[in-house]
Amino acid sequence: MTKLEIKELNPGFGVEVSGIKPIVPLDEGTITELRNLFDDKGLIVIRELDADLAFQNYLSQLLIGNDKIVEADAQTDSKAPAREMFVSNKRENGGAPYGRLLFHSDRMWSPQVFRLLSLYGVEVAQPSVPTLFVSAQNAWKTLPEDLHAEVEGLFAVHGHDATYENRSGDDGEVLVSTFEQDETVKLPLGFTHPRTGKTILYISEMFTQRIDGMPHDEGEDLLRRLFGHLYAEGNIVTHHWRKGDLVLWDNIALQHARPNVSLEGPPRTLRKVFGPPPQITLSQRPKFQKIGSAQ
Repeated sequence: MTKLEIKELNPGFGVEVSGIKPIVPLDEGTITELRNLFDDKGLIVIRELDADLAFQNYLSQLLIGNDKIVEADAQTDSKAPAREMFVSNKRENGGAPYGRLLFHSDRMWSPQVFRLLSLYGVEVAQPSVPTLFVSAQNAWKTLPEDLHAEVEGLFAVHGHDATYENRSGDDGEVLVSTFEQDETVKLPLGFTHPRTGKTILYISEMFTQRIDGMPHDEGEDLLRRLFGHLYAEGNIVTHHWRKGDLVLWDNIALQHARPNVSLEGPPRTLRKVFGPPPQITLSQRPKFQKIGSAQ
């Protein structure tokens, strides 16, 4: 079994792991240890790893127990998914190529939310714009008693409309994604994680539209106070990117954001893998623009 070195990134969540070799398959002991770390901490950072797409996909699927996908790849001699996806300010058709991103979980507005996301630093020049993480799981665990009493039994509606404009400020840097088909989902504020069974404060400043059944102003006031707790400085891990970084996180228990990325800035190309792999139709692919922009 590979001996792993673990460094805590935040008292509530996140670890940096050293000692992993990018080989397929990993030994069972290492797989078990990594899965336990992922379920407990929600965020795994591996620095200076020479990882190809096949290994990134392999580890991403294993962490959430997608053994069948890994076995199917092995049986078909598939070394990697057919299509690479990038978050990049330089590559053609790169996702989220510019702008600031508010805190969110990918596809939080859908019943088919991604269970895991991972990014790998393919090309990173300094100074590089970081990625910020918060734990909605840790936020629920540390929720003050008065707020806990207020949210008991409440539901929130999540979608992708003009919600951004209400909470983004007026700096014009916030990047939004729009879809040809609107989709919303209503879930408890105290949402139970489908894999770990832990409770999550399930709201985000990007995708939460409203508190179901509550007057608008009253609901926004409650959300403002909940956001103040969820996005408090002590619940944030900031990852400063370097080439060769592999970052994997629980997309249900955690949210991510970033400061403004410029098309004219240093190259920032991150390879993206979903777990499980998305089944996205043309109507579900996002179009990007900044708040107040007609681009």
